[in-house]
Amino acid sequence: AVVSTQSTGVRVPREPCFNMLFSSTSLISYPDYVFLRSILYRPDDLSVKSFQMLDLDQNGYITIDEYYALCKMFTKNDEGDPKQHLRTTLRVLLFDHNDEDVVSLDKFHRLLKDVQRNCLKAEFNKFRSKVNKSDMISVQGFMRALLRRTKVSQIQRARFIDKSEAVYKTLDAITFKQFQSMINLLNNFSDFEVAVRMYQIAKKPLGRDVFKRAAYICCGEHLDDEIVDILFYIFDEAGDGHLSHSEFVNIMKEKETNVLAQQKETPHTVGQYFRKCVRNEMLRSYA
Repeated sequence: AVVSTQSTGVRVPREPCFNMLFSSTSLISYPDYVFLRSILYRPDDLSVKSFQMLDLDQNGYITIDEYYALCKMFTKNDEGDPKQHLRTTLRVLLFDHNDEDVVSLDKFHRLLKDVQRNCLKAEFNKFRSKVNKSDMISVQGFMRALLRRTKVSQIQRARFIDKSEAVYKTLDAITFKQFQSMINLLNNFSDFEVAVRMYQIAKKPLGRDVFKRAAYICCGEHLDDEIVDILFYIFDEAGDGHLSHSEFVNIMKEKETNVLAQQKETPHTVGQYFRKCVRNEMLRSYA
């Protein structure tokens, strides 16, 4: 069943509930996926820029025709007119069943926030073990979620995890709200780096108060003291109660480079997947 077709009898609420995108019966096309992927894990100011790029006539609204222009970018010539394709869940949520609704910046922003929150919640649950409370993850799970966004080596990653286990072994410390606030900081990390650059120039390490103030300036929300304490304990290599530029900023700012490198190494065509499979089988046969 597809929630986005009128034949199913499913009604879209007057105020779109973008959580429907994560239903087991939802339908998402490849252009929808690319669109959602492009706005995930982005600061709010970039979401505004994305909206403005889609709003071709710059009237403050995205229409169905402007949405089709996006679809055509990812549709082959022999796949026909995107207007004739099956209505996807995202298309119905944005433009209603009759394709006559429009998307305002506020509606676009709510879409961004709902998708981000659902993806973060899924990631949060991935690192929650059976012994954890339903709304918490361990510090080790939190560190694994944090470090997977960086370029640190496996050895260095294991050392950070071991360090967290030494002190926080039995503590279910991290709530989803705390996790979300930390990820929000990482999504705005370029602004954070600018905010603390004067300390780098002066070769002065960051204290807790400066760290929290810079995080608030960049994200508009206060990092919990418990999160700050964990970060300082794990990344303070010198043990002086401060974070130097190399101890934290250099590690975290390379997260996007790491993602791009992984995407570059990942095959994207059937032929590339086939060649990779053949190569792996040959290597296995000679092992």
